[in-house]
Amino acid sequence: MKPLLAVALTSLLTSLVTPMGAADLGFKKEGKGPGVVLLHGFGGNRDAWAEISKRLKKDHTVLSVDLPGHGDSKSIAPPLKEGAADLDAIGDEIAKLIRKQKIEPVLLVGHSIGGSIAIRVALADPKAVRGIILVDSTLSTIPKTFTDKLEKDLDTNASVALGDFFGGLCKGDAQKARLLRDALKVQVPVLKAYLRALGSDSLGARATSIKVPVTLFASTVLPDPTKEKESLKQLGFEGISKLNVSYFVDTWHWIMWDDPDTFEILFNDFENNVVAGGVGGGSASSQWQR
Repeated sequence: MKPLLAVALTSLLTSLVTPMGAADLGFKKEGKGPGVVLLHGFGGNRDAWAEISKRLKKDHTVLSVDLPGHGDSKSIAPPLKEGAADLDAIGDEIAKLIRKQKIEPVLLVGHSIGGSIAIRVALADPKAVRGIILVDSTLSTIPKTFTDKLEKDLDTNASVALGDFFGGLCKGDAQKARLLRDALKVQVPVLKAYLRALGSDSLGARATSIKVPVTLFASTVLPDPTKEKESLKQLGFEGISKLNVSYFVDTWHWIMWDDPDTFEILFNDFENNVVAGGVGGGSASSQWQR
């Protein structure tokens, strides 16, 4: 019986990491005006953007997207490349969704790994994108020693592993509980596939292909404003030619929750003064206080 049980378990795990129609992304479309696409981070869903979407939909068409394997996406897992979530394929599917909804060219807003995917959308369909806002994102890889350990911990006790992970990045117990609740709805093999992408899929030299303005909204978690050039290089931003950086004071990884007012101000500033004006050659930093 043991071989049969092993086969059954292997089949189950394979089914959980085999996408069932990668185009079947969950999303919510609201408002009217220029297109904005919001992409959530690891273990989250489109509800992470509820407050920002409520503000932006007054004068934008806002598409809040559930990544494959998250939220209401019919795809129960992301497309895979060597066992890791294929961020390029996901970016391509989101580009197709933007075209299907007829909201191009859009401003892409991606949090954490959602930022890495936002860049891939622009690579897949440059004319569908007019600017990119990366929210506490990195375009380089996270140390594989970290992702490997978290993978093992997820197999042992997902709740404890995710609680420890989010605890070091979020602001307070209430925020941690919210993050944990959402992440535990995602299948462990799916979480592990995205982790493998974080540990292996660096943008690298392809960053030079991004020609639209890009801004990084950075929390106190990353990067280090006192060593900006070195820090941005380590995070994979060296090749982005039209890069601006804005530092949010007293915020953690979920900037849009910690300071939605400043988020909205800087979103509008980026759209009106950088994207519309074609400004953005080189790095321009600003420090914001609440």
